[in-house]
Amino acid sequence: MIKHTDVLIIGGGISGLASAWWLAQKGIRLTILERSYRTGGLIDTTQQDGYVTDHAASMVLNFNAQVTKFITRSGLQDYRVNRNKISKRYVLKNGQLQQIPENIRGILFSDLFSLKTRLKLMSEPFRSHTKTEHETVAEFIRRRLGQEILDLAIDPYVSAVLACDPEKACARSTLPRLTSLERNFGSLTAGIIAKKLLPGKKGLPQEAFSFSGGMKTLTETLSQNPLTDIHTGQQVLAVEPTKSGWRVTCKTSHKEYQYLTKQLIFSTPANITASLLKPVKTELAELLNQIEYAPIAQIHMGFDKSGLNKSLDGNGFLIPSRENIDMRGSLWMSNLVNHRAPENKLLTSNFVGGGCQIDALKKSDDVLIDQTLATLQKFTGFRQTPEMVRINRHQQGLPLYHGKYFKLTKAIESQARQSNGLHFVANYLNGISIRDRIIQANSVSDHVYSSLRQHSQQSKAAVSINHQRVTS
Repeated sequence: MIKHTDVLIIGGGISGLASAWWLAQKGIRLTILERSYRTGGLIDTTQQDGYVTDHAASMVLNFNAQVTKFITRSGLQDYRVNRNKISKRYVLKNGQLQQIPENIRGILFSDLFSLKTRLKLMSEPFRSHTKTEHETVAEFIRRRLGQEILDLAIDPYVSAVLACDPEKACARSTLPRLTSLERNFGSLTAGIIAKKLLPGKKGLPQEAFSFSGGMKTLTETLSQNPLTDIHTGQQVLAVEPTKSGWRVTCKTSHKEYQYLTKQLIFSTPANITASLLKPVKTELAELLNQIEYAPIAQIHMGFDKSGLNKSLDGNGFLIPSRENIDMRGSLWMSNLVNHRAPENKLLTSNFVGGGCQIDALKKSDDVLIDQTLATLQKFTGFRQTPEMVRINRHQQGLPLYHGKYFKLTKAIESQARQSNGLHFVANYLNGISIRDRIIQANSVSDHVYSSLRQHSQQSKAAVSINHQRVTS
């Protein structure tokens, strides 16, 4: 059986669903093929014993007008739950949790950093602008801000939130906002001042929010798009270019069939995309296969607050690599977002793995639970056993920005532009956050829409020429 569609998306995660939504705003009907029997990809939510745990991203951090438009017009605004105004964050330093300063002024007067580091921060605008082509995060931060800022501020963020090793991660891809300040203004300090003072340089106020019922609400709402035909349980077997687009062969448990499409969007992990493109785009497939992923596990634990002998008044803590602890950090989700735990209960979401702990997921569930609980007990001061435990394992949790990642992704994007009607929208390109996924989806949808209009105009011109030949 052969089916026809103007646009076909392979992969029904957040990137594919967001692309479909943006195209629907332009009146484009399309088809999504998803291998599993549910949409959302890694994004999912489980409710267990009154605790609401997200399997991957737990919030949206936004300062972009496109994302605000997306949330408002998609109907997600009705489900939005803002993050609580809890600003205390902690970092582990020499075996003790210390509060992280909230701003530059706080850093300059904080005991977290030495006087030498604070003086180096004040001299940052006068530091020379010299770097190597493939500078790592660690090299960039040492050069501009010093080793202590790397150890206590940047390393915990990069290794826990982005799952990368700062000693290997490409600075330009991992810290794009910071590195662009140096390129555009000569220093980080000058760039921050310019962003605050110059007309047109200010972004939207930063906001953080989730959704009632958890992040699953995001993907479930997008899956209800009336202009999108979503087919789950679909295994894509092959793709091949045609004169007017692409032929996609897939099968279900019952039958095999084909789609003919003008525009093909891959919203799948790089290795899966590579395996499908290898027979027809060998060079592009080889580039995609160079994208590495980090394994990540979330160990959610719920506690009764009455048994805690220490008040947990912040939103969690991060652990620098130098502490050599078998955990990257802990988010106290019930402090951050309301209705994530029953009354008088505490929900912690703890993270293991990433580029600095590449073998962490080889351990059994029992070992991960024991080591996580031991870490919480040691550094938060309570001795209680959790009343709820849940583990989410992701062998391909997040893409690694290691090595020549920036150059690699630019080569992938260049190859895609040279392939008629082929597009990629996935978290190995242009950022891993929900915000990044929505923004990239919008950009790709613009390219797809433009290509469809151009194809339509060319078809009309061809029909007109043929008509003139017949009538003459």
